[in-house]
Amino acid sequence: MSAGAVAVSAPGSIMITGEHAVVYGHPAIVCAIEQRVRVEAAPLTERRLEIVSEIAPALSVPLDRISVDGPYRFVLSAVKLHAERLSHGLRLTITSEIDPTLGLGSSAAVTVACLGALAHLTGTDRSHLHTQALAIIRHIQGRGSGADLAASLHGGMIAYRLPEAMLSGVPVDEISAEIVHLPEAPVLSLCYCGYKTPTAEVLARVAQAMEGREAEYSDLYQRMGSSASDAIATARDRDWPAFGAALTTYQALMEELGVSDPTLDRIIGKARACPQTLAAKISGSGLGDCVLAVGAVPEGFVPAPVAAEGMRIHD
Repeated sequence: MSAGAVAVSAPGSIMITGEHAVVYGHPAIVCAIEQRVRVEAAPLTERRLEIVSEIAPALSVPLDRISVDGPYRFVLSAVKLHAERLSHGLRLTITSEIDPTLGLGSSAAVTVACLGALAHLTGTDRSHLHTQALAIIRHIQGRGSGADLAASLHGGMIAYRLPEAMLSGVPVDEISAEIVHLPEAPVLSLCYCGYKTPTAEVLARVAQAMEGREAEYSDLYQRMGSSASDAIATARDRDWPAFGAALTTYQALMEELGVSDPTLDRIIGKARACPQTLAAKISGSGLGDCVLAVGAVPEGFVPAPVAAEGMRIHD
C-alpha cells in the first residue's frame, strides 16, 4: 500500500433465521461467512474521489459534489458522510470474494469496510459505525434491519434484534441494536437456486398481500419471532438437534408467508434427505436466492465457513 493508505475488509453474511420478522422488532440469527470485501483507501493530492473495482467501471468525481446513485451508491454514501473531514482526495480500490449475484450481504460488507476505512483515515470514533451503516442502507433501500451489517462488523454467529426506537426512521447514535455472540453452529452450506428476486420486490409483494390482513400477519410475525427465540436459546445451549428443529419450524412459517416456491421447496426437500442434515431452509427474503443447510453439505451445496472475525484493518 502507498504511504498514508489503509486497507479494511469485512465478511459477507447469511441469515440463519428471523428473516422478515426482524424488521418488525423480532429476533434473528445472522452469521458472517469467510468471503470478504476489501477496500483500500489511499490519499490523492487533488480533492477528488476515485473508485476502482471489478464490479463496475471506474468512477472519478469531485469529492465535494458527490451524487449518491449508480452501482457505487453505498460507497458514495459512506464517503459523503466523511467528506468534510478529509483534508485530501481519495482513491478507493475495492476487491470482493463475494459473488454479487448471490447476495450474501455484499452491500452490507462493502458499506462496513468503506466506513471503517474512512473512520480510520479521519480519526473518527467507530463505536457508531453500525448505526451509520444502517442509516445508509435505509436511505438507499427504504428499509433494512441491519442484521447483515452487524455480522460484517462483528463476525461469528450472532443473535440480533432492533430495539423499538430503531424500527423506523434513521437510527440515532445513542441507541444500539441488541447483538449477542452465539456458539458456532455445525457445518453450514448453501445452494443457489439459480435466480434471485430483489429483497425490495419481495417485501413489496408481502406488503401488498398484508393489506386488509394486518392482524393475521402480525400473528404470523409473532410466531416467527418465537421460533427465532427458540433457535437462539438452543444455540446458546449447543443443543443442535433442537436448533435444527427451530429452523425447520421457521421454514414452515416462511412458506406460510408466501416467500417459498416449488424450486426452493425441491432443494430443501433434497437437503433434508441427507442423513446428517439438521435443517434446511431459505436463507434471506425468499422467492429465489439461496437455501441453507445446517449440519451437512448435501449434494449440490457448497460449504459456507464461518468468519470468526468481522471488520478487519490490515497492516
